[in-house]
Amino acid sequence: MVKRTENSSVKPGSMPCVSWRTFMRGAEAALAERLVGLERITESDDRTVALARAFILAKHGHASEARKQLETIRKDQLAYGGDHADSEFLLVDVHVRVYEDQPFIRGTQKLLNQILESSRPDDFVGQALALNHLCVHALHMGHFDRAQEYAEGAIRCYRQGDAVFGSLHLHAHLGQIKLMRGDLEGAALQYAEMQDRLDQLTDDTSALLAICHALRSEVAYETNDLVESATLLEHAMNSVEEDDAWLDVRAAAYRVRTRLAYIRSGLPGALTELAHCEKMAEARSMPRLLRLMRIERIRVLTLSNEISAARRIMREIGLTFEAYDWETRQDWALRQGTTGVAISRWLVRARRSRDALAFIEPAEDFAIRGGQLLSLAKLRIIRAGAHWRLNQKSDATAALLSALRLLGRQPFRRFILDEGNEIARVVQAALDGERVIFAPLPEQRRKLSELTYYWATHQTGGAAESFHDGTKETHGRANGRQRYLELVAIGHSNKEIAQILGVSVNTVKYHLKILFNDLDATNRMQAVRRGRELGIIR
Repeated sequence: MVKRTENSSVKPGSMPCVSWRTFMRGAEAALAERLVGLERITESDDRTVALARAFILAKHGHASEARKQLETIRKDQLAYGGDHADSEFLLVDVHVRVYEDQPFIRGTQKLLNQILESSRPDDFVGQALALNHLCVHALHMGHFDRAQEYAEGAIRCYRQGDAVFGSLHLHAHLGQIKLMRGDLEGAALQYAEMQDRLDQLTDDTSALLAICHALRSEVAYETNDLVESATLLEHAMNSVEEDDAWLDVRAAAYRVRTRLAYIRSGLPGALTELAHCEKMAEARSMPRLLRLMRIERIRVLTLSNEISAARRIMREIGLTFEAYDWETRQDWALRQGTTGVAISRWLVRARRSRDALAFIEPAEDFAIRGGQLLSLAKLRIIRAGAHWRLNQKSDATAALLSALRLLGRQPFRRFILDEGNEIARVVQAALDGERVIFAPLPEQRRKLSELTYYWATHQTGGAAESFHDGTKETHGRANGRQRYLELVAIGHSNKEIAQILGVSVNTVKYHLKILFNDLDATNRMQAVRRGRELGIIR
C-alpha cells in the first residue's frame, strides 16, 4: 500500500527524473511511495515531478492532496509568466478528476480530442492516456461500443510506448465493457489474458492482480459460480479497499460482496455489508459510489419484498420513475443500467406492473442505443414478471425467451435466479410449453432446465442459499444475522433495529426467531451470551 507520509524531510531535488509516464511503464512501488511522501513541490523546474506526484496521489486514494498539488503547479506557473494549461497539465488534471469521483466537465471530450490531434507523433503514452480518459468518459455515459473503440486504441498506443502497465489497466476496462455488452465469455478471456501478462512480469504486480481478481469475481458471480466468485473477491478485497481509488473496480467489488452476502445470509447479511460499503464510500468522498450502494440497498430490500423501505431510499436519493429524463441525467448508475433495473423491479414488486411496463419501454430503448445487452436482458426478465402479474402469460414467456435469445450461448444464470419466485413460474411455463408463441430452442430448453433444477435444489426468493465460499464460518446461518445480534446486544428494541436496518418490525421478529433457534436461546440475553461464546459478536 502506498501511504501518505506527513512532514517528510525528503526534498524535491532528491527525486530522480520521473514523470507520470514512469508509472504507466512499470509498477515502481518504491518510487511511488517516495513521491507520495514528498512535501509540496513549488519549484518551477520540478514541474514534471510535481505532475507525477499529483498523478500518483490520485491513483492511490489521495485525490484532495492531488488537487492541491495541481493548484500549486497552476499558481507557480502563472507566477513565472507561463501558461499552466498545456497538454501535460490537462491530461493529469483529467486523471485527478476521475479519482475525485467527479463527472467530466463540459467540453472535456472535445479537449481530449484536441490533445490527441496536437500531440507529438512519437508521444504514444500521452496519446494513450487521452484515449484512456475518453474510454472512461464513454463507459460512464453508457456508450459501450464507443468505449471499446477507445480502449483498444489506448492499448495499441500504450504498447507502442512500451507502457505495459498502462495497457493492462485497459484490459480491465475492456473486460467490464464486454460483460456489460453481454459477452461473458469475452470478459473472462480478457481477464485471463490480463492475468497471464501479469504473471510474466518481474515487477510488483499485486495491485493490478487484485483489480483483475475483483473484476473476475463479478464474471464468476454472473455464471453462478459462487464459490469461485467469493474466493477471488477474498483475495482482492484488502488491496482494493486500502490502495485503490478506481471507482469502477470498487463498485464491482462492493456490488459482488453485497450480492454474495444476500445469497448466503439473506437481507441481514446484505445490509451489514452495505453499511460497510457506504461508510467506505463516504470516507473516500466518492459520491457516485455511495449512490450506487444506495441503489444496491434498494435492490436487496425490493428482492426481500420490503417495498416501503426501498421506496424511502428511492425518495432519499431522488430516484423517480415519473417522466424520467433518459437523455440528460448525469447518473452514472443509470448510464450503466443499474438504476433502470432497480426501478423496474421495484415497480413490479410494488404491484404496479403497468407502470413498470411503461417505464421499461424507454429503458430498453436506452439500453439498445448504448449497446448495453446485459441490462437489456435484465429488463426483459423483469418485463416477463410484470406481464405474468397482469395475467399476460404469453407476453411473459415471450419476454423471457427474448432475454435468452439476446444472450445466446453465454453462460449467464445468476441475474435470472436472483429474481426468485417472481420469474420461476414463467420459466416453468416456458419449459412446459404453456402460453408459448414459439417453442423454445434446444439451447433455451437446456438453460430453462438448469434454472428449474437450481431452484428445486436451493432455497431462493429472499431466503439464504447454502454455499461454502472457503471463508471461516462461525455458526451457520447465525453468522449471516450478526448485525441483528449486535444491535440486540447494544440494547436496541425491535422497532429501533427495524429503523436502523431499514426493514419492517415483522422482518426483525422473523430473523430474531431464526437466530434464537440457531443459538438454542429462549430470550435476548441468552442469544447475546451464546453469540459471544461462539465468537459471533464481541
